[in-house]
Amino acid sequence: MSDCFHQLGYPVHEKRYRLLTLCEDAIRGQGTIPPDSTGAYHRLVWAGLSDREFRRYAALFWERAQAEPKEAMFPEALLQRVDDDWVTAVPSAAEAFFYLASEGYVRWLLSQLGSPDGTALEFLADYLMSCMPGCRTRRRARSGSTDYDVVCSMEGSEVDFRSELGRYFVVESKDWAEPAGFTTMAKFCRVLDSSKAKFGILLSKNGISGVARTTDAAREQLKVYQDRGIVVVVLSLEDLGSIAEGASLIALLRKRYEAVRLDLQEIRTKKPAKQRKQK
Repeated sequence: MSDCFHQLGYPVHEKRYRLLTLCEDAIRGQGTIPPDSTGAYHRLVWAGLSDREFRRYAALFWERAQAEPKEAMFPEALLQRVDDDWVTAVPSAAEAFFYLASEGYVRWLLSQLGSPDGTALEFLADYLMSCMPGCRTRRRARSGSTDYDVVCSMEGSEVDFRSELGRYFVVESKDWAEPAGFTTMAKFCRVLDSSKAKFGILLSKNGISGVARTTDAAREQLKVYQDRGIVVVVLSLEDLGSIAEGASLIALLRKRYEAVRLDLQEIRTKKPAKQRKQK
């Protein structure tokens, strides 16, 4: 896969899939990978990753695989649980519009929702954002006054709606049985305001209250943009399920971004009345 992405001119995906191969090699070699035993070493080291870093990541992947054997079934999970210092490539112009996430890993994370600690939705948010070319993520970051679920920064030159989002944005996850209400939306907007971010993503398993934008959270979502220029995009469990089936997160974010910015309403066509049967 990494060789295919190399031929396509997708450097970010090329690097990611080389690291995913390293995850599998690290498990097979129990943290030790001789340079002459696998193609992952040559593809990574010759491409700029130092021998020291290669061996460090191999040891980290094996360590994580032993500590979390269920997560070790997915190399994406191991890669997500180490640092992102390996992310050094900048997406090409064509790659910026390409989105690819592991459907199996997304479905597995969705099956873990509802856990008491709520970390499954945080890991899912972190993974889905990191699959956008040029998006660097940091999970559970902390400032002097705020705990962030996921902090994202965009790198490279975006030529679509993402150019208006700014360099940094924040993701908040709510693995709740009920829709997120006005208080949740208002607090999240305050976090975005204090961090000078103009864009945020609220992952709420059951959406937000007031979907018609007449009351509660949905109305606040629109007012915050009109008053302060902050766009909050809401993704529900249904949206995450569509991504697990292969939908593009980039296309979904663009649609939701435009809905808030332009105050677009969903148009529902009336079904024609059934004609009476003639006797």
